[in-house]
Amino acid sequence: MTMGTVIVLGYRKGIDDALRRRGLDTFHVVEKYKEALHGRAFRRVADLEDAQEVLRAVIGADVPDVVGVATGHEQGVFTSALLRTHLALPGDRDYGRALRFRDKFLQKAALPGEVARADCVYVTPEASYTALVSDLGTPFVVKPANGFGAARTTAVHSAQQFARIMDDARNRSDVACVAESFVHGQEIHIDGVRWGGQVLWSSVAQYHEPPMKWNEGSILASQILSPEQNPELVPKAQRLSEEVLAALDAPNCVFHLEAFRDGEKLVFSECATRISGAHLPEIVELTHGVNLYDAVVSLALGEDPSATLTPKDPERFFAYIYLRRFEGAELAQADFEKRFPFHEINYPHDGTARTGAYGRVGHAIVSAPTNAELRELITEIVMFNERGRD
Repeated sequence: MTMGTVIVLGYRKGIDDALRRRGLDTFHVVEKYKEALHGRAFRRVADLEDAQEVLRAVIGADVPDVVGVATGHEQGVFTSALLRTHLALPGDRDYGRALRFRDKFLQKAALPGEVARADCVYVTPEASYTALVSDLGTPFVVKPANGFGAARTTAVHSAQQFARIMDDARNRSDVACVAESFVHGQEIHIDGVRWGGQVLWSSVAQYHEPPMKWNEGSILASQILSPEQNPELVPKAQRLSEEVLAALDAPNCVFHLEAFRDGEKLVFSECATRISGAHLPEIVELTHGVNLYDAVVSLALGEDPSATLTPKDPERFFAYIYLRRFEGAELAQADFEKRFPFHEINYPHDGTARTGAYGRVGHAIVSAPTNAELRELITEIVMFNERGRD
């Protein structure tokens, strides 16, 4: 058994649990303190993406017997590559490649012409709204070039709205933001493991609403799709992921790739070389029996992750829902439990719960034997959360 310390950028309980199961020590570098780090070795930094600051924190801590670097956060992808180089550790050390999986413009520009995707340009506050409409159509989408979690991602419908959005970007760099043509359709995502130049295993899921809509008050939810119940979509999505990862020369990684269903066509959105956020890894394991957190640890140690990929035939399909609070909808966890069957639910009702990613104050995990039944259940729970009544 490998012994030593793994440097972890950011905190993800699933990764921490996987490391503990192996008996590995950890040194966390985080932006925010979490109770789970009490009594543990860690350093705080202002920005996980500031590679110089993270490297100073690690060198200054004199971490003993380091055997790997892992991250479950988008901000830690480039910084992980730098740490691996400095410490001569396994895993991706290619800075340019890491940036292809961080920067939306560089990523789309590197894809071959046959891969359908949104048109994408860097945009600054001085950009002409009229010219952008001419090039991208209306609405178009503005987002951080290296963003994550759909933060500050907005569909722009007018010159006035564009001016308000870009006013926040003044005095930033010329490569801070991108504008993209708007892609219609349902959004799916493919999550899996790549090793030795090929995808070893992947799972396809569908968002209830595109993640960018959480900025407008929507609830984030996603369900695992059945290959048997979606015989055209799932293989097509898996082929797209293989094509994109090969074209971008993806490293050995756990990946998260998003795309839109535009009629019969799949339009690529973006791809990350890190494990998905939210509760996606949890519903993947519940559905398929594959623990993607274990795969993250295997890759951080330079091991072939095949041993972690022993999928089972699904008996039920799982989904997560990020529950929110809405004005006029006074709900407690018991209100949900009276009406719906849950595998897991957490919904603090005392009003003190911190609002987390995607506006959530709690979460639910649900399941059903078919995707159609699961979709109906998600819709009912989302409507109840929003309205506070059946």
